Amino acid sequence: MRNQSPVTFKIVNALLLCILCLLLAWGFTKRGEIAQYSPISLRYDTPVSGKSAYAARQYSISHSGGNNGSSNGSGGGSAFWLTFWREHKSEFKGEFASADADCIAYSGDASLVWPGEYITGSAPGVTDGSSCVLSESLAVRIFGSTDVTGMKVEVDGETRIIRGVIKGNSDLALISFRDDDTSRSWTAAELSGGPENASRSDAESFAILSGLGKPDAILTGGYMLAAGFLAVLPLLILTICVLALMVRFLRNAFPSAHGTVFFICFIALACTVPLIVSALPAWLIPTSWSDFSFWSSLLGSAADGLQEFINAAPRLRDAVLKTLLLTQAGIAFFAVCASIALCFRLSGDRMTRQRFLL
Repeated sequence: MRNQSPVTFKIVNALLLCILCLLLAWGFTKRGEIAQYSPISLRYDTPVSGKSAYAARQYSISHSGGNNGSSNGSGGGSAFWLTFWREHKSEFKGEFASADADCIAYSGDASLVWPGEYITGSAPGVTDGSSCVLSESLAVRIFGSTDVTGMKVEVDGETRIIRGVIKGNSDLALISFRDDDTSRSWTAAELSGGPENASRSDAESFAILSGLGKPDAILTGGYMLAAGFLAVLPLLILTICVLALMVRFLRNAFPSAHGTVFFICFIALACTVPLIVSALPAWLIPTSWSDFSFWSSLLGSAADGLQEFINAAPRLRDAVLKTLLLTQAGIAFFAVCASIALCFRLSGDRMTRQRFLL
């Protein structure tokens, strides 16, 4: 431990605050990337036939007041809208070069299958069954450039028009199929729209009633809740520290109003509880807060969901999502460390505030 001048003390605090702000911004950015993934994903070990997929979409239409869901997944009825996909390897042939790449064939909303940033162009529309999207790496390998929108490439014996180039260092392509094309089978389905605060049981019931059959795995959006918690945790720690300092200041500045200060704090806390509860998903709110069986069941479901997410058959999309979650966990760890260090420095009394443990 060594003495620090007031100026040095303020500079170190300012640096810690800047680092914390940068980490918070980075964490919320990662949280936004994770939020692009669909909240419910069905996985099948035995592929679903194209006819079954088409029948399931007809079921969605008949149970959604005729609204077949938009490309952004904002269906207006109570049934889900489906985006089907599967992964395989394919050879992509350009005019002068060719390359093998991972391929994701899909039917529906491309953003639910592979969320990402487009360098040029955009994803094919839901009715476009003759197009594709190349990754930045694959476009450069085949054409030597990313300015390839409108060009043609041959894949799986078909000539497809390139609609866009997505950012990425791995050789990857998205191939679109029309929603009424029954020539393909699928191993995964992303659900959008559907009932408000849809649960795992809602998704399973829909899959069975629509004719898809019971999924071998259902991945729910618990990772979104985890991503949100990791993003706000460092800020929550700092907020609690600042509030504690304010209470201590008011108690020291107005010793005779000790009871009043705590009453005001209690009222403020009571006012924030409804806001916190309203921001939580419905499945996190029990019908009775004293129902301890609810909490044990919730923890068991969360553990089962996490285990299913970890044990799901590996796919490129899931690998990217897990990498994002690990990255955000690392960001949150360093942000929490910076937040705690800043709290310790600010919470010292007037004499110790000018000292820092090195």
